Amino acid sequence: MPWMMRKRLISTINRLAWEVEKMVEDSQKIIIKTAKEMGKPSHDPQQLVENFMEFFIIPPVELDPYNIMMKFEKILEMGEERFEEMVNLIAPKASSRWKANIIMTLKAAIGINGVAKMIRHNLELAKKTGNLQLLIMLQMSLPLIMRIVKAQFEGAKAFSEGKPIGDGLGPLVASMLIKDCSKDDLRQKDDVVYALKEISGREVIIVRAQGPGARVGKIGKVVKSLINEKNIDRLLTIDAAVKLEGEKSGTIAEGVGVVIGGTGVDKWMVEEQFLKKDLKTDAIIVKMSPEEAISQMTLDIAEAAKKTIPIVKRSILRSEEQSRIMIVGVGNSCGLPNIISDISQINLKKDDTKE
Repeated sequence: MPWMMRKRLISTINRLAWEVEKMVEDSQKIIIKTAKEMGKPSHDPQQLVENFMEFFIIPPVELDPYNIMMKFEKILEMGEERFEEMVNLIAPKASSRWKANIIMTLKAAIGINGVAKMIRHNLELAKKTGNLQLLIMLQMSLPLIMRIVKAQFEGAKAFSEGKPIGDGLGPLVASMLIKDCSKDDLRQKDDVVYALKEISGREVIIVRAQGPGARVGKIGKVVKSLINEKNIDRLLTIDAAVKLEGEKSGTIAEGVGVVIGGTGVDKWMVEEQFLKKDLKTDAIIVKMSPEEAISQMTLDIAEAAKKTIPIVKRSILRSEEQSRIMIVGVGNSCGLPNIISDISQINLKKDDTKE
């Protein structure tokens, strides 16, 4: 019985491992195709892309926590520089927008590659040792792993085509808040754009990652700088958040604090200003599944962004007149122009079931 069970488990896991490895291969083809079309390289970039799939970033040691956040920031900046160098090699003539899209596609492909290697490693180890428990644990985990990997592969395709993803909810809300501004009203800083406008007698600064290229921007650094420069009284952050199973996608929730995902470096930079400036903070999240967050944006998520606007305006009214408020749309700006008057402007995922 254990022998038969092992054979069946190995066959099932091997099929899924091959499926993930095929996604890695397809992701590489997408990167190469996009680089050739948009960047016009003088040499075939295939070998460079294949080698870069093994790129890694080592986090700083945590035994001595002194200055650990600044170490994280420095290491992440060096990582970003390496991605930029890579894209300049494989797509030298691409625009800054498409270079940003290729970088995000590379990151998605590297993530899928890491998962593929771990699945293959555990499968081969179980085959070598005959460990039935390891096979069972791997089989039990694979349905959840495959959900995320498939969504990440869809995200890689969305980045390569310049389409928005669910995590772009924050920048989408910010874009709709500045729909009556012109391009001349926008100011740029470290892949971040911001605009100043008056809402209900309050001076409001609206911040988001620069679009429509796939960027998240140095939100922490820019927000910290603007808080000091503009003497901000209240901070409102808007971001996508992972929903629990059973919750409806597009549900909006309000709270306090700073809602910025990622490694925590950007969030730390902003939180450092709490004690120094005595800031009031609000947070708005729109809930979605992990798959929706990293794959092409759906109509439900875009509609939820529209419903967020009145909540943002209520939050602005919590401050006294003449006060200064900063609104930060956190997330990935892929496929989202800096100013959006209506969601019909963006390329949303078609719902085949509704059609």
